[in-house]
Amino acid sequence: MTKKPPVENDEIDVADANQFFEVSIDMLCMLDFNGYFKRLNPAWEHTLGYTREELMSRPFIEFVHPDDRERTLKQNAEVRGGGHALGFENRYLCKDGSFRWFRWNAAPSSGERVIYSVARDITDAKRAEEEREQLLHELKAAVAEVKTLQEILPICSYCRRVRDDQNYWDTVESYVSRHTSTLFSHSICPSCMKTHVEPHFQDSDRK
Repeated sequence: MTKKPPVENDEIDVADANQFFEVSIDMLCMLDFNGYFKRLNPAWEHTLGYTREELMSRPFIEFVHPDDRERTLKQNAEVRGGGHALGFENRYLCKDGSFRWFRWNAAPSSGERVIYSVARDITDAKRAEEEREQLLHELKAAVAEVKTLQEILPICSYCRRVRDDQNYWDTVESYVSRHTSTLFSHSICPSCMKTHVEPHFQDSDRK
């Protein structure tokens, strides 16, 4: 039998790297310095709905959300200049018109004039974060409403007594005196004078 020649370690490394590239759940890519994808793994197709050919046929920035393009181009320039992208976040367009959030780590290879990048889809985490923020906002609003309700003083429609925190009913004068430094001096308003006091005087005169 003819023995097969031993496989060189470099060949094993290349095969392993290609296998890793193809099966990775994260999105792996090579982006050239001209702004076009040179290589993408299948995760891109699964996540965005475009074929890899479609994604590589247009400048990458066309797939970025318009509101994120300026800072994305700035980050891209920094990496091409020798920097790194660590935890950079932006939104990418899906074929169905929706957008998904990505978090990026990237480093350049100046000799090859390409950027090697790993992107992770964090859309669900972003959505959960927004829901938490909304819930927190609603809780703060509810607490503010409770505080407002606590400042409303229940008063009887008939005897005009007010109810305190211990559910006791007391006169307005007593309640205010206990909770503030206000002192009362009693008098009679013109309306009550005409309605309540003057009729008594008139009755007395008739008698």
